[in-house]
Order: sequence, then C-alpha cells, then structure tokens
Amino acid sequence: MELSKTFHFDMAHRLSFHTGKCRNLHGHSYRLEVTLEGEPDANGMLIDFHEMKRIVHEHVVDILDHATVIYEKDRLLMDSFPKELHHVIFPYEVTAENLCRWTFERLLNAGLTIKQVVIWETADSKAVYTK
Repeated sequence: MELSKTFHFDMAHRLSFHTGKCRNLHGHSYRLEVTLEGEPDANGMLIDFHEMKRIVHEHVVDILDHATVIYEKDRLLMDSFPKELHHVIFPYEVTAENLCRWTFERLLNAGLTIKQVVIWETADSKAVYTK
C-alpha cells in the first residue's frame, strides 16, 4: 500500500557553483510530495494523515519554510548572511536534487516508511528521490 501527502513551503537559496541566474540569491514556492509504503494496520490505516503532516512539518517544512538555505562552503553567504535571519546550513549545494535527498533522509530518520519524495522547484521542474 502507498500513501501520499502534498506540502508547500517557500525558501531562498543560491547555487554558488552556477554561472547563470541561479548563482544569485533567489527563492521558490516549493511543492513537496511524500509517499509512504507499507501494510495497513488491522483498521486498514498505514498512518493517520494528521500524524504524517505533523512529522513532515516538524522535520522538514517548518525548518525550510521562509528560510534561506546556505551551502556550508558558500563563503559569500556564510560570511555575510545576517545571523538573526532564519537560515539553514546545508552540507552540500542546495540543488533540487540535494534538497530531495535531504528530505528523504530526514523523514526516514524520523521513522516514516518512505518510498519516494518529489520536490517541485517550479510548476514544471521537479526532482524525485526513490527508495
């Protein structure tokens, strides 16, 4: 059985290695779809949607929403970003692909039976990380 739920958050980032527009600090309205897999319990439920929402918000959405996510080796932002503003330090470049993998790993570590994470950076561009 699979169970999916969709979430939304807004986040700023930049790609320090990029030679085009994405080198500049910019933001996106992200759409996140989390798919779980497993066998339903005796009542026919894999997980309560409200509980799934709580876990995804606690471990991903509430951390990233309206934050600036900064690659730890991005000297431009690490050295100059105002520390009093909401920001998250990432161990790798903040690409859609890495954001997808980071989300998958966090939710797996939170105890969810993750099958797939899909992140749309724009309405027509997405990254998919599957078990």
